[in-house]
Amino acid sequence: MDQTGAGGAQSAAEHHDRGVDAAEAGHHEEAAEAFARAVQLGDRDALLGLGNALLDLGRDAEAEAAFARAVEQGDPMAGLNLGIARERLEDWAGAESAYQGARAAGDPRALVFLADVWRWHAGAPGVRGGEDDARDLLRAAAAAGDAEASAVLGTWLFSEASGPAAGGEDGLAALPPGGEVERLLRSGADVDADARGDLAWLLRTRGVRRPDAAALAEAESLLRAGAAEGDPTSAIRLALLLEEDRGDLDGAERVLRSLAEGGEPRAWNNLGLLLERRGRVVEARRVLSRGVRAGDVLAAKNLRSFLVRHHPAQVAEGTAPL
Repeated sequence: MDQTGAGGAQSAAEHHDRGVDAAEAGHHEEAAEAFARAVQLGDRDALLGLGNALLDLGRDAEAEAAFARAVEQGDPMAGLNLGIARERLEDWAGAESAYQGARAAGDPRALVFLADVWRWHAGAPGVRGGEDDARDLLRAAAAAGDAEASAVLGTWLFSEASGPAAGGEDGLAALPPGGEVERLLRSGADVDADARGDLAWLLRTRGVRRPDAAALAEAESLLRAGAAEGDPTSAIRLALLLEEDRGDLDGAERVLRSLAEGGEPRAWNNLGLLLERRGRVVEARRVLSRGVRAGDVLAAKNLRSFLVRHHPAQVAEGTAPL
């Protein structure tokens, strides 16, 4: 039951603050309890924190209820979270409705979430929008200067252009310089690591295929920036560029070794194949095995192929590299 008066308000604020501190420390159960108590004491703003803590605990239905109450109370930030909770519950029509409500409430972030529902769940019961609606929505927002919408649409179109149906890198090479995909990726590169990485790979493909030294140099610069900021995909792509396009095997090895030792499981596979190319077969087998232990399916596939190419006895401990 709500409490009024200075004492009740102070107690609610204390519980709210305790919830914030617990959430920041990753103590989600404690955060949920504190936010729930703050709500009981009349702090309706704590509903958002309560919903977030419940999401972190995997209690998605309870989180959805908390966010729905927050929306009813007029919290302009809660609509987006309500949509996220409904997506967790696979209530695609409900998520669509929540994101539409968040847009109407003035939350600019809701647009890309709504487009995502339309893109991936068109045709689901109750969902009104479709893939074409998603594209139109993102294009309109991008034209109005929304960098995040530009990034989302740019990476979407990049994925289509580089997919098997479009011919992979042949599809990328066919994209015109300065065309829609490049413009969108450039507009979104400063706010989205995926957009920056895709822009770099588009430029790298152009630089190799045309050839275009300036495009390749820009691609390398973008990938180095991404790798320096901790984006693992940029680092893996940088290593590929150094190995395949620059012939800098030492540089590629340094990038991959740093990435693998930093905890990126995909890097062990690439490092193992590079070491095999360099004739360091014993080390290559160990590295590919590290990738397998890290759970990388591709490393497991490549290790099997590696063992076909190099009989196990030839790469046993203590033997000289082939």
